[in-house]
Amino acid sequence: MGDDPLDTFVAQARAYSEFVQRASALLLPERLTSARLRLLELYKAALSLPASPEPGTTEAGPSPEAPDNWRGFDENDCYWEVFDPYEEDAPVAGSLSDDLLDVYRDIQRGLALWDASHHREALWEWRFHFDVHWGDHAVDALRALHRACKERG
Repeated sequence: MGDDPLDTFVAQARAYSEFVQRASALLLPERLTSARLRLLELYKAALSLPASPEPGTTEAGPSPEAPDNWRGFDENDCYWEVFDPYEEDAPVAGSLSDDLLDVYRDIQRGLALWDASHHREALWEWRFHFDVHWGDHAVDALRALHRACKERG
């Protein structure tokens, strides 16, 4: 990976996508540990993405489906969280599978644009959805993954 933040993000997006696509081959402890590392690296790379210009006329395609062989996280899949840490509210249920697959779908849409040489649109797709959607899923999942790895470790 080079020093260019966009190149770094693309490499991390590909590594994350590869993890999701091959996760079913991993035993649960390795799946949990790998998910935590891949999400952390992807989130870190997203923090350095440049500001996103308005996209051109090319739109992202539909969200890709989850890999057919997705296995989830067994007893660690469901967790409790407070949806908005700045509001006093009851905890809500979360799902590691939902979190990781939502991130996957958002990242994949951008990769499809990137691979079709629609770089401006890909950057917009990644930056916008990081700020409004998948960033929250990544952070929520990281807390649950941290606890799951700690309890198994």
